[in-house]
Amino acid sequence: MAGINSGYAVFQVSRALTASGLDTEAKTRERIERWQQVVEHMVEGTALYGSRTPLVDVPEWVALEVVTGGFTTGRYLAGGALTEYERRLVTSIPGIRPGFERLDLNTWHLTDEGIEALQKQLVNSDYRVDVPEEAALLYVAWLLGQQRTEEARKLVVSIAPFFEQLRFFPMASDGLPLAAAEVHIFDVGDIQKLLSKLPAQQRLAMQKHVVATRLTLYDAAISLFLLTYQDDWPCRQYPEGWLEHANTLNSQFDATSNNDILDVEPFRDRVGELYALLRLCSRDPASLTGRQVGRIRRIVNDFVCKHGHPESEHHLQYRETQHRQVAAPEHHLIAKVVSERLTSYSSSEGISDFSSLLEPVTGEEAKAYSLITGVAIPPAVRRRLERCRKGTITELIDKGLITSGDTVARVLPAMTAEICSAGFRDTTLRMLSVATYRAFRRRRSLLLLNLQSQVKISELPWVAAVEGEREAHAVGVEGARQALIESSATTLSAFPQAILPNKLLQEFDSLAVTAKLDLPFVEEVAVDIFMGTFSNKFVEAARRTASLIGGTVYAHYYDIDTNQLAILPDKPKSKSRNYFQRDLDTSDALANLCAQRANAPLGAWHSATNGRIIEQQQILTTQNLSLLFGELGLKALLHHRLGSLAQECFQWICIRQQMKIKFYHSSLVMLKNTAYAWRQMVFYLSMLDDVERRCAIDSIEEHFAAQPTAFRDRFLPAIIGLRVAAAGLPLTLNRQKSEGARVFLGWTSERHWLLPPQTNDNR
Repeated sequence: MAGINSGYAVFQVSRALTASGLDTEAKTRERIERWQQVVEHMVEGTALYGSRTPLVDVPEWVALEVVTGGFTTGRYLAGGALTEYERRLVTSIPGIRPGFERLDLNTWHLTDEGIEALQKQLVNSDYRVDVPEEAALLYVAWLLGQQRTEEARKLVVSIAPFFEQLRFFPMASDGLPLAAAEVHIFDVGDIQKLLSKLPAQQRLAMQKHVVATRLTLYDAAISLFLLTYQDDWPCRQYPEGWLEHANTLNSQFDATSNNDILDVEPFRDRVGELYALLRLCSRDPASLTGRQVGRIRRIVNDFVCKHGHPESEHHLQYRETQHRQVAAPEHHLIAKVVSERLTSYSSSEGISDFSSLLEPVTGEEAKAYSLITGVAIPPAVRRRLERCRKGTITELIDKGLITSGDTVARVLPAMTAEICSAGFRDTTLRMLSVATYRAFRRRRSLLLLNLQSQVKISELPWVAAVEGEREAHAVGVEGARQALIESSATTLSAFPQAILPNKLLQEFDSLAVTAKLDLPFVEEVAVDIFMGTFSNKFVEAARRTASLIGGTVYAHYYDIDTNQLAILPDKPKSKSRNYFQRDLDTSDALANLCAQRANAPLGAWHSATNGRIIEQQQILTTQNLSLLFGELGLKALLHHRLGSLAQECFQWICIRQQMKIKFYHSSLVMLKNTAYAWRQMVFYLSMLDDVERRCAIDSIEEHFAAQPTAFRDRFLPAIIGLRVAAAGLPLTLNRQKSEGARVFLGWTSERHWLLPPQTNDNR
């Protein structure tokens, strides 16, 4: 299929087949099956990959199972085997036919009894929507409750063809909806399962065994051989009862060695070696050779020299300290206690207050799990427990639970949903809209070609049926605007080096629409499906960038003609083309400009070439930074932090650039990400006034001077380029050559100048 690389899918199958032991066998098998289905669709031509409707006769609103890369397996998220909830419904509703359970359950929900049940769920918010389709019949019930029978009928007609395949009704709720102000990363149920299956600490078990058993036996054997010393040599005399005592110790050693978790063979360590010699001595002292006696003397004397006599006060205290150090209860047992405590919480929520969960082990718990009453919850268990913490996005970033913009994108829908649903006056409809929005945002994006857009929530028939109920009011508009400002500022402050991920931009776009803001957010374009053209929102983003960056360090460093950028024309609307048509669009002024700047041909269909062109687009649009700083006011809001954000970017770059990376592809990813971080840094510097920028650049120079010589020599051209731009001079090609400067870009068709000299890596 043109434009779609089937080798990628085959590669994913091979990866699944050779997966490491981190995944369970069931997960690995499921992953293999998913990718096998993708490959089968490619071979048989039964899926139109690259289209927003990849399956024949399946409308765009049906949520499909999508794997890495945007490929659908052909499965429906609301389809497949009956869920446990459905099986319970089947047993509780008479007349459900075997083999037609889902069809009959969907139909039952349209009976008087079923509609009444749905309306009761609506009033009590007693429902859970995991997949958007599960909300459809709730919307039907709401419309019927409003006496809007014809609209309800039309909605049913649109979804009825899929009654046999898809689940259009919700499950019962297992908790209250999330508050808009607080979010969480992991559910209580996830953490409960994690804690309940926490494995025993093998290392601690080893330490306990060594201290409690092997070292005790070691001390006893040393003491026993010391009794045989005469004239500084062992095995010269044997006090009464010595042989019996030796045999007893040998039996104890054999008993512990049989179950020895360390699996230490007799001569692997000194303890085993000493007991092997003790066994020979106890059987026939006269049979010991001079070499063996000398070995006993060496082991015993080394012990006494290092630790003193094994029965001395000092050594006994030392052993007592060791016993105390390893006497703490094993973490996996305490984790089971905490896991049991979590059963009183809703499995689908997070937790704000952990005080009761972190109380010491009670007497009852100690008895149940073989622990000691009063034992404190150790930090390792506490860290795992607090992964289900609930709080604001800022709080979770501060706690280290949100570690990237992608994680922000996971939790932001919980807030965005309520903001975007605030326009519904009817409370039950507003809550239903919130649940639908959250479920919709869990849909994975499809692989799309030719600038097609992902399915929008307004395209769901049940959402479209009530869109007329939405009212725009000042509170909702201002709330959305404020949420957009706060979430974007928080994300950039926490992760200044990273571009905003596409999933997060979807949330920003929803907030912008609700706030009635015209902000052309641009996604990161995938190099392997770039068709040589950009949509007009990229053009608009570039034009708006021109007014903000004119005369700045950013424009100088990347040698941008902002006058040319400001008058960049829109791409003319063209007739609809086949999804996989690859005729070059020569009317795209932005694509042509980017190709010219990259010195790369359009239409080469080569990943590195596409990457160079796309990177120029990111430079000209600032990849959304100009929209946020210029039109949302982040320049003023973050002004006091811009210098430190630039420094954080550079420090991050220095660390990543000096990492030892084994694989060549990983090096390319590092270069791309550090080049993006450098671009963000230059932008932040451009938003500062002259004095503050000079101060920030001085700090960057100081940090650079403290780096190893090899890195400084390699990275110096980028620093020289920054110096030239900071002096107000455009970094033209002639100036780069004369000054020894270079523009730090992440994509290249040659070996990157920041990579160490090529050795044996395979390109």
